[in-house]
Amino acid sequence: MKLFEKNLATLRRNNSLLAESILRVKPSGDLLSLERARNGQPSAKKNGVLLHSTYDPGKEALAWLSSAVQGEPRKLCVLGCGLGYHLAALADKGYHGAFIEPDPALFRLALEQQDLTALLENFRPLVGVSLETLRRAQRDLLAGETIAHPASVRANPSYFSPLIDYGRALSLVRRGGLKILLVNPLYGGSLPAARLSAAALERQGHTVEVFTSESFALGHEYADQFTHQAHKKEFTSGLVSLLGKGILLKAQEFEPDLVLALAQAPLHLPTLGRLEQMGIPTAFWFVEDYLSLPYWRIVAPNYGYFFGIQKGEFVSQLRSAGVRNYAYLPTAAAPEIHTPLTLTGEEQQEFGSPLSFIGSGYHNRQRFFRGLLDYSFKIWGSEWQLTRPLAPCIQRDAARVDTETCVKIFNSSAINLNLHSSTYHEGIDPAGDFVNPRTFEIACCSAFQLVDRRSLISELFADDELETFGSMEELRTKIDHYLADPAGRQRVAAKGRARVLEEHTYEARMEELLTLMLCAFPRIAERQESRLNKEHTVRNALESLPGMDEVMQHLPASGGIDLASICDAIDNVQGTLTRAERIFLMLKNMQPAKGSTP
Repeated sequence: MKLFEKNLATLRRNNSLLAESILRVKPSGDLLSLERARNGQPSAKKNGVLLHSTYDPGKEALAWLSSAVQGEPRKLCVLGCGLGYHLAALADKGYHGAFIEPDPALFRLALEQQDLTALLENFRPLVGVSLETLRRAQRDLLAGETIAHPASVRANPSYFSPLIDYGRALSLVRRGGLKILLVNPLYGGSLPAARLSAAALERQGHTVEVFTSESFALGHEYADQFTHQAHKKEFTSGLVSLLGKGILLKAQEFEPDLVLALAQAPLHLPTLGRLEQMGIPTAFWFVEDYLSLPYWRIVAPNYGYFFGIQKGEFVSQLRSAGVRNYAYLPTAAAPEIHTPLTLTGEEQQEFGSPLSFIGSGYHNRQRFFRGLLDYSFKIWGSEWQLTRPLAPCIQRDAARVDTETCVKIFNSSAINLNLHSSTYHEGIDPAGDFVNPRTFEIACCSAFQLVDRRSLISELFADDELETFGSMEELRTKIDHYLADPAGRQRVAAKGRARVLEEHTYEARMEELLTLMLCAFPRIAERQESRLNKEHTVRNALESLPGMDEVMQHLPASGGIDLASICDAIDNVQGTLTRAERIFLMLKNMQPAKGSTP
């Protein structure tokens, strides 16, 4: 056990939480066994697979090293730890980085059998981490240079194979260049999420065509003018059918790699079926509570990939409904919008308060907030009853609050109260799971919040990054404590913002969504690679033309190059046009107008 204690001491210095968890690990029975090679070195068998040579594991590791990596020592992500022979060989050569191992029992066995102190100083262990957590929290690592220990992959194919595919797809997504048709909702709370998603995708170098369904929102509202329910239904159905036709026409013109829709988007079943016939994969981000909006049962099975903000029972029901691909994808914040602000004295006077809340007046909030009326409390948002006892707290006569104002309120409030909505509770939903956008947005502003406890929050924030409450008594205790502790509020808020910037932005969510789409639909990746290769060829050809140096500086970094983009870049160039620039402008002028006969 001296080896184990020595290794554990090194591990404890670098990762105390992992060290403590390893102390609690028990052997995995028949699935994991210790073996001995003929030269006496320890080896192991996992799931019936020998992880190292039965003759000389150390020599085998050196042979693997010479074939697996070349070049100068650098940062690597290694899949599989075995008993550490290959990792020790890498560390000895000066390589560093991290290694991923799904089985804590195997990692403990390695700590017991080998002196791993050198590799633990050079390689960060990610042991027993779920695939979902790796995708969310270790994206940069997975997109970097990854090498696999072959025997580990054979012993754990259900874990490592998807991880390898994910890393390849992620690297491709980060090159940009995808063509995405994004279908906005007609109305509702998911419309801002759709717009922020489009902006994030464009910043990542993808070409986004937005079908602005919200342009027809007044037409949808007009359905209320009909007296008979059957007429209203027929009118609404006709409008959705018309919008579906428009989406198909846009898809024919734009030829996207995929279509992405958010909750309340007007993609009915015939439209989805036609998109499938056209060979265009579809994705749906359902940023709603599945218990409150059950229409997902109809649409979900008809999408190529369905993304949602809940787990547990929802996943079981999706499978029963016939959904082929589902992934948990929480909501997010937009740092370019949800950001720390310095407010004027006048703004602080208007928006500031010791305790604030922004949101609609759902039943549970109307009831729960009655227990806070002895505090200086401002309530912002729509659908609040302007009657006592809450009336004195409600601001602007319960008018809707825009995003800019929300950010000012977050920044100027000592405590932002965040109670998730519910239509069937008096206050806190004891079984609440999904985390609302406000949680991420307040944190991203580096503002302090108290949020009702949700089962999925601990996966998204550490305990010191967010303060939660589970009852009125606990809430009041924490309000009193943090009103008297501004430094404590600042510490928690700063850590919460750091977590959001690292993991919970729209860029991160869109990157995750696209990567999973490429894993599920390889033809998307094939089209993207072909397009990027053609773009590379065009760029090289342009660079060889005399007089195009400045034009190249104005071309988009990614997202495709065509005659229009080249001419747009020429328009940004100052001074006399070169011969090559004049030729491109002439070619553009020679193109027939759309709809005309050449």
